[in-house]
Amino acid sequence: MPDSARQKWFAHMLGVGLDQKLLSPSQLVAHLTPEVLANHLPAEVMSRVLASSLAAGQMTADRMFETLTPDVLVDSVPLEVLWRAIDAAAERAGIAGPRSDASEGVRS
Repeated sequence: MPDSARQKWFAHMLGVGLDQKLLSPSQLVAHLTPEVLANHLPAEVMSRVLASSLAAGQMTADRMFETLTPDVLVDSVPLEVLWRAIDAAAERAGIAGPRSDASEGVRS
């Protein structure tokens, strides 16, 4: 479980984005690439993802994110990566605010 207020916020935003269909598992895969997951997920989490996919006969984004819940993601994946996914979802939904020079620095 996330332990900091920041991690809890990221988990909440990811959960709401998925629940409200502002963010989909296939859109998350664009940010949570195999390289990111391999470098940051604990071995036991990666094993669960692979076992679930093998049991289903295929590895899909939907299948992966049955195991990779928002809480699991914020515990393992750099928050900068998750921020890019949240930011992209907000832009797609038309709810992102105007960009300033300061906000551009956050996106890097």
